[in-house]
Amino acid sequence: MRKTFCIPLALLFTLALSACGKTDSPDPAVSGSTPSDAPVVSAPVSGRKKGQSPSSCTFDTSLFGGKLLSCAYAGNGTLFVLADKLYLYDTSAASVLATAEAPLRDFEAQAIDGGYLLSGIGDNGMMAYLYDSSLSLNREIAVNELLQGDFVVSETGGVAASTDGKKLAFAAMGGLYLYDLESGSLTTLFDVTQNAGTGSIGISMLNGAAFAQDNSQIIFYGNGNTIPAVDGENGFSIYGSIALDGSGLKLTKPSAYEIEEMQSSASRLFFPQTFTQADGTLLWIDRATGSTGTLSFSLGSEGKNDVYCSEQGNYVATAVLDGNLTVRVYDVASGERIATEVIENSDPTYFNRIPRIYLLDEAKTAIVVLGGSINDLDTLVSTFEFGA
Repeated sequence: MRKTFCIPLALLFTLALSACGKTDSPDPAVSGSTPSDAPVVSAPVSGRKKGQSPSSCTFDTSLFGGKLLSCAYAGNGTLFVLADKLYLYDTSAASVLATAEAPLRDFEAQAIDGGYLLSGIGDNGMMAYLYDSSLSLNREIAVNELLQGDFVVSETGGVAASTDGKKLAFAAMGGLYLYDLESGSLTTLFDVTQNAGTGSIGISMLNGAAFAQDNSQIIFYGNGNTIPAVDGENGFSIYGSIALDGSGLKLTKPSAYEIEEMQSSASRLFFPQTFTQADGTLLWIDRATGSTGTLSFSLGSEGKNDVYCSEQGNYVATAVLDGNLTVRVYDVASGERIATEVIENSDPTYFNRIPRIYLLDEAKTAIVVLGGSINDLDTLVSTFEFGA
């Protein structure tokens, strides 16, 4: 669950339009410049030809109606934009590819072969929506009804799709489930109530899952306990993996590391720490190989105001809120900090809640959304380039 810091104020601000890339448009207010309420207007770029790398980016908010709430990665430099409705937006061509009625106010999105999976918690609990590439709804699944007595409660990784779009995984309170979309069969990979675990670690709760290693494995995270029980020991964070036939269960307890959530990218899974325990490090797992790594931030305090992975998983950003917003971008492979951007504004309300930050790998552009979750405030969008 996202961390929220709020001081309720009812202030308004002019919606900013921002260009991702070098244009002649005015820049958003950053460190060393004078804060401005003037819109940042984007200049459209030419449309991308089929197969062309999305190496440029334009984020033109004038194409979206109503208040811009949030975005989500849709693959290959495209974004889902949630405003008065759901938009599929091409950041390279600066064009809306498709629209649909938004199924939820907040959701996770995954690109799959031939379309997309959107999932989130609605009035009837966890829901999963399968769309084709033009955002026509193919299927709607009430997950908790399907599980008949178990419940998916995590909004980050509670529902995962295989990249071929044939299977779903559900990380529920009572276990891990595999659902075959073609046959409609539901398989229990393990049951927490039946003492699931290994010889030394038991699984007490699941919080999220994702497919890995060419859809042959499911990686999951949650809470566990020591076997045999240790007097006075509290539960601790765990992550693990299991094959789709339920074999080969592996569990790991990361030492002195409390996992807040799982963020999925095309190449890596990231496990930010709980903000009260964040110490400037970030655990990640390679989706292709299952190997693990750790990224160290410049400051031990980074990560407390959230961590944001890029679409492909090559980059990570941190946010630091202290009267303004400082965004630092890191290259995951090298561990180097490659950009620092300070975003300021005369209205402090924008910095009372954590932002939403989206990193586009090919365009090497960060899109920062401020105020999207504050009802009485217009959304401010700021962008900057990072890396060489």
